[in-house]
Amino acid sequence: MAGIGFRLQNLLKDDSFISRIKAYSYAAVISSGPWIYSLLSFLAVSFFVTSEAGLNRLFQVSVIYVFAFSQVIAGAFQLTATRVIADYIYESKFEMIPGVYIKTITALAPLLAIAAAVIFSSAKMGAAYTLICTLLFVLTGLIWIQLIVLTACRNFKAISYQFAIGFIISAAVSITLGTRFGLLFYLGGFTGGILYIFASMHSQILNEFRSKKAKTKPAVDIAKIKKYLPLIGVGFFFNTGVWVDKFVFWFIGGNRISGLLYENSVYDRMNLILIAMLIPVMAVFTLSVETNFYVRFRNFYKSIVEKENLDSINLNLALMKQSIIRGANSILKVALPLAFMTIVFSRQLLAALKMPPEYQLNWCVFACAALIHAFFMLSLILLMYFDFLNYTLKASALFFGVNLAVNLAGALIIGPKFMGYGYLIAVTIGFAVSLRYLNEALDNLLYHTFSRERIPGEIIIKR
Repeated sequence: MAGIGFRLQNLLKDDSFISRIKAYSYAAVISSGPWIYSLLSFLAVSFFVTSEAGLNRLFQVSVIYVFAFSQVIAGAFQLTATRVIADYIYESKFEMIPGVYIKTITALAPLLAIAAAVIFSSAKMGAAYTLICTLLFVLTGLIWIQLIVLTACRNFKAISYQFAIGFIISAAVSITLGTRFGLLFYLGGFTGGILYIFASMHSQILNEFRSKKAKTKPAVDIAKIKKYLPLIGVGFFFNTGVWVDKFVFWFIGGNRISGLLYENSVYDRMNLILIAMLIPVMAVFTLSVETNFYVRFRNFYKSIVEKENLDSINLNLALMKQSIIRGANSILKVALPLAFMTIVFSRQLLAALKMPPEYQLNWCVFACAALIHAFFMLSLILLMYFDFLNYTLKASALFFGVNLAVNLAGALIIGPKFMGYGYLIAVTIGFAVSLRYLNEALDNLLYHTFSRERIPGEIIIKR
């Protein structure tokens, strides 16, 4: 699926400022569309939501819950679907992609609906509130799946336009009707934008991969799905690990809004650092790393399949390792200045976000953690590139476990002053372990490549 980087790279050929802005904007939407949409819509609508009767807080908490828990549940499906679709693309079986997409969202939608109904019905805000939030929850979770399918389409302009129009619909309807009629219309407008994005992307997926040859719905290869079962654990543990420290400080030391809805306004605003930093990082990754690295990656395995000599194979391996270092440097050039500016202007940012100044050190700690998080993601993605799924699963599970355990202990023993520290410890340990796994995998890559897979044309002697 990395080939989308080549399409984006074409925008940089004339080396103009406008072309670069377009390329990075498309890359950001492709890699982080729901994050961008949610962040912009959330900030735009929250500015107008009335604070009477706590409606502002209820709206914000409802949207944060939608984003957090839908990402956790969808994460268990997302990576497996990605890998199965990538295999079908490699095999030129494009007619199989709609089957994977339909069966994935069919299995995912009921889980999302049940989770949403339990969470939002507990707030006892009425059937209309529960129904709107449940619909928003389900649609958001399904969009995570749609985005990976549309990445295969490589139609980044359509994806960008759909998210932009969805944001306009969301903001316009919410602000126009919500300011007059209240909370349900704020949430309804927000959901309307998401509904437009889902419907337009659903239509595009079915049209893009419509096969004239296939007269019936293509069946999904169950054996192929079983092969990638570790990816279910990776998606679940990583996404839950990203949010579990927030869950801890919501329920320990946070404020109960209604039912199962809790919030911790200070820690929720700190999480904006992570989102603001990862959006440009993922844009750089999509545009540069997945272009340069993918070429080296493909050349390495091509040299093996075509049975080139050992010197040629080792040369391609060395070039691939160099491309990893260059990719990490390109991410560092973006992430490090962002973290630095976040720390240097921490006092001003705290004031702008109306956060207590005594949390300035926690803010800086969280900014450092967000920087390390970017490289933790890079190491996990590279491990998955080389099909070291067990290593990826172990690193993701460790990250989740440490983040949960350390933050629970810190919240109970130290209290709010521990916010950010547990996340820094967990992501540092996760990155260190994943980096060790990656070094080990690269050092023994030739052995693993020849021992795990048969080379086309290889003669097997039966005794």
